[in-house]
Parts: sequence; structure tokens; C-alpha cells
Amino acid sequence: MTESQLRVAMTWSGRGIPVVPCSRTDKGAMVPGFGKDKSGAEIEKFSNPEQVSRWWSSGRFARAHVGLLTGRGGPTGRGLVVVDLDMRKADSVLPARYADAASGADVLEWIAAEAGADWPDTYTVVTPSGGVHLYFWQPEDGPLIGCATGDTGHAPALGPLIDVRGIGGYVIAAGSYSSVQGVAYRKTNNSPAQPQPLPTWLLDLMRPAQSDVPRQQVRRAPVVCATSRTDRYAAAALTGETGKVSAAQEGERNRVLYAAARRLAELAPTAPAVLSEATTQDALLGSAREAGIGEQEALRTIRSGWSTGSHGPLDGAA
Repeated sequence: MTESQLRVAMTWSGRGIPVVPCSRTDKGAMVPGFGKDKSGAEIEKFSNPEQVSRWWSSGRFARAHVGLLTGRGGPTGRGLVVVDLDMRKADSVLPARYADAASGADVLEWIAAEAGADWPDTYTVVTPSGGVHLYFWQPEDGPLIGCATGDTGHAPALGPLIDVRGIGGYVIAAGSYSSVQGVAYRKTNNSPAQPQPLPTWLLDLMRPAQSDVPRQQVRRAPVVCATSRTDRYAAAALTGETGKVSAAQEGERNRVLYAAARRLAELAPTAPAVLSEATTQDALLGSAREAGIGEQEALRTIRSGWSTGSHGPLDGAA
């Protein structure tokens, strides 16, 4: 056990990632002195190979978990950001849209589908409880990603059952053995050997909205005039949804666009003259461009939402 933990600690230290001994029972850090307000000089000891070797060679830290400090080190000096997908507890209550989720992985799959994106392929660790850690490198430009727990509604939070570990945080490395569950943290066999850059759609969700982001002013597609009560309702829905899209802020754009496309697709059969696929998607595309979403990205999100909505409401409601 001691040799294994030492090997894990030295491997990550050799990659430039600071490490900290952590309790094998509650995962708490056993050495203080790190955090988002600490300078590089203040956390230097967590990167010093001689210190790391001493910690895991003998004494009270020899069998400790290997904690990886996030938001520090690595090939660019900016370090890691880890998306922690937890298992759902039996008594937990989730928002209606995630009511059937068994884990944070289910929630992230739904968020990715909303964004018209694929599951991120990166270095992946399975935890003793069955959760999943997705490792990424911090973005090379702009502010570092911080920490968030659950669905706070503020970046970098992503949703319930999902924690984000960035600057000031840490995670337990693969190879560390849990004395509570009797199982090791393990890297999945099919994941890349190294963390990958954050995909654009995920980074967009994890960074705070920027109120000064320039928005393209474009002319929206014309809306068909409505005559019947049903058509008038559909036209109002189209106006409302395109308005939401054009006003969406960075970090929420793809989510709002997907939801709009899905809802309008659900309504389309009731008012085909107003909500034809071509007319509706042209209107959404114009609003998406006005919000600052690239055309190809917007088209993927619109088509994904339309496809989902065409098969009926997600919650099964009429």
C-alpha cells in the first residue's frame, strides 16, 4: 500500500501537479496551506519532489490518499479542473427535469444533449462509490475555473449531482485505496492517458456570463401571420422563445436555444402553418446569431432540440 501510494504521488508530482496527503476515511486534506488565495510560492511544498517523497515514505502519511490540487501546475502552469459526477442518494430530491437521474453522469448527458454536444472524451476516474471524475486542463486563456457544488445557478456550477473542482480545490487520484469502501479509485481503461482541454461547450457553461460580449445584430426570419386561436398561440410562443434566445447570456446560450427548439417542435403539430420546421428553425437561427452563437454550433443545437421535441415532451406531459 505504501509503495503504491508513493508511486501515484510521484507520478502526478512528476507531471507538475501539486499533491497533498488526504485521510483514507473522510478524504480531508491532512496538510494545510493551500487554497485559491495562496500564491505559487506558498504552495511550492506541495510540488517539491523531496517533500512529496517524505510524506508517503513513512509515518502518518505513508498510507494516505493522494490528493491532487486543482487549478495549479501541469504543462501550462494552470493545472487541472475536474468535473465530479456523484451517485444519487436514495433520499435526494432533484428538480423535475432531472427527476429520473441516477447520477451526475445522467445529468451531464442531458446537459450535453441540450448543447448538441457529445460526451467529453478525457482522462476518467471511477470512484469507490461509483461516481466519475472527468479530468481536464484549465483553459489556456482567461480566468481560471473555480469550484462549485451542485446546482447553484452561478458558474462554474453545472447541475445537481455535479461538483466542479478548480482553483483552490482537490480530488483523490486514481490508485488511491479507500479504507471505507474497500475499493480503489481507478482510471477507466478506454479513457485517454492524459487530461484533455475543456471542450468549448462545457467551458462556455463553466465561465460567468459576460454582459459586455458583443452580439451580432441580424434580421430574424419572418414569422407567418396567425389567424386561428391555435395559430395565434403558436405565433406568440415563437416570438417568446426567439426573444429568450436572443437575450440569453454567455454560459446559458446553448441551453436556452435547445429548450426553445424542443418546445416549439412539441407545439409544431398543433399549428403547422406557423411552426413549420423551416420557418421555426430560421427564426431560431437568427436569434441565436444575435445572441452571439456561431452558425454551425447553433444549427447543431437547434436540430438536436427539434429532434427531441418532435418525439414528444420530455416529461411526458400533454
